[in-house]
Amino acid sequence: MIEKAKKHTAELLDKLGFDTDVIGKTRDNVIYINIQTESPALLIGRGGEGLEALQHLVRTLLSSENLEEHRTVVLDIDGYREKKAEFVKKLAQEKAFKVLASGLQEVMDPMSSYERRIVHMVCSNIADVESESIGDGGDRKVVIKPKKTA
Repeated sequence: MIEKAKKHTAELLDKLGFDTDVIGKTRDNVIYINIQTESPALLIGRGGEGLEALQHLVRTLLSSENLEEHRTVVLDIDGYREKKAEFVKKLAQEKAFKVLASGLQEVMDPMSSYERRIVHMVCSNIADVESESIGDGGDRKVVIKPKKTA
């Protein structure tokens, strides 16, 4: 399946006129496809919207093939997701410590489900704070608040 994911990604990018190298690896039953290009910003788009759209297209192409095995496919462009994940982790830690200091909740900007999951994981490792997702669709965000004591 990894070869099909790489093939679909490379063909799609070629049709879009991008000169890229497509590298794939599997870890924990997830296929990771990293795209290396000289113009990453054009593919990533504002706030990662282009990357998300590209990932959706590749997943759709794979699912249309009715493959026996089903795996999650995650696309990245020049390490964008990794850098973004580190940024979100640091921001979540800062907000959590601010909540601890002030006792007041902090509402984060809307973010993807992947980024919200990162915030929840960070908060689960910090005593006396908890996190909750609120909102709908593209407007979902995380609230970090003091943990309720029993």
